[in-house]
Amino acid sequence: MRINDLLMMSIRSLWRRKLRTFLTILGVVIGATSIILMLSLGIAMDENFKKQMQEMQSLTVIEVSPNTWSDPKAPKLDDKALKSMEAIPGVQKVVPSRSINAYLKFGKYRTSSQIEIRGLSAEEMEILGYKVGEGKLFDKIDTKAIVLGREITRQFVKPGQQINWNKPPDAKEFELGEDQVKIDLGQYSYDTNEPVSDQDGNQIEVPRQERVTVLGLFKEEDWENSYIALVPLNLFEKLKEEQERYNKKVNNGQEENNKDKNKYQSVRVKVASESQVETVQQVIKDLGFRTSSPMEYLNEMKKISGGIQVMLGGIGGISLLVAAIGITNTMMMSIYERTKEIGVMKVIGAKLTDIKKLFLVEALLIGALGGGVGVTVSYITSFLINKFGAQVAGGMMSMMGSEGGGAISIIPPWLALAALTFSTVIGLVAGYFPAKRAMSLSALTAIRTE
Repeated sequence: MRINDLLMMSIRSLWRRKLRTFLTILGVVIGATSIILMLSLGIAMDENFKKQMQEMQSLTVIEVSPNTWSDPKAPKLDDKALKSMEAIPGVQKVVPSRSINAYLKFGKYRTSSQIEIRGLSAEEMEILGYKVGEGKLFDKIDTKAIVLGREITRQFVKPGQQINWNKPPDAKEFELGEDQVKIDLGQYSYDTNEPVSDQDGNQIEVPRQERVTVLGLFKEEDWENSYIALVPLNLFEKLKEEQERYNKKVNNGQEENNKDKNKYQSVRVKVASESQVETVQQVIKDLGFRTSSPMEYLNEMKKISGGIQVMLGGIGGISLLVAAIGITNTMMMSIYERTKEIGVMKVIGAKLTDIKKLFLVEALLIGALGGGVGVTVSYITSFLINKFGAQVAGGMMSMMGSEGGGAISIIPPWLALAALTFSTVIGLVAGYFPAKRAMSLSALTAIRTE
């Protein structure tokens, strides 16, 4: 029997029992839709977590710090250590932390306390994946520029005034690329707000304040950079030299003894790809340093979301299993109703394999039609969930990792294709036993059946 004949006979048979066929297909639609939507929630959660981590910091950056606090014999974080890290396969760049603390002045206002100012080159910022929410990062030609964390904009008060954190001041608004702030390296008396004095009671002259242009602001949700400011590396080195000279005067000519101390408090290691982060991180740990990376947190989140996906997929799978039982039931009922027809087919010379194929094709069509409609319904439902779900679910969005506007449901093409294939296979498997039953019927007994 030709394939076309099998298809036509199967379609006519299903059409004769329209209501039963519809209800059986509906069961497959519900099962396929359930498993697609349940898994789509887990996939969206995974993607949203990853997106949030990428927005906060690069996933391919490893934070390295010395381990000398717990082990005095641990290796120092110095230039030699940096070179050993640069030699690790997969490492793209090693950037040491460079920071000083200073006040920022804006007109008649000054930050209530010293803030951390870091020095980076334009190349290092690009490699480390820094991003701004407003304005831009400085480039190679910007020599006197600054990028501010969002929380810094809320710390400008009149000199000597303390912030009432129960009612903090409004954030200062900057015209990016135009407004300038001054970097003040001075130290001031807490009581009088005057520059500190030397041991003879004479005020120590504060270094000349550098005027820099505010080029950009970090994103509101970028908590890692909320309280820091970035300046070009050349400017930072100049500021650091001035601060060291000034601190020497404040400390009565004594320099801080850096012997046996780490040259760097931390360094950042940029890895070429996400797949190499864990390997590089382990090598650095073996060198005797402490490490942390966003990939660690992301992997933990993936484990959690993976468990949730298994649970959600299991719920959808139960629906599809019920649909498979429905297909088996439908096909068995069809055999009982068509016993005489099967007997006639055998008498006129139909092959047993053709009879088997006929029932298998019917079951396959039910599975395929149900899966196809289920995929379509899933995409429509997913669209509606993404459009109106945030308004309905409200606070639950943070649990889904989509409070920042991310999708609640994501159906990748592979999931739709897998669901369609799975539904079709389920139909085929569910129809196998009834088809085998049809083959084994005695032709004489089948013809006598009324």
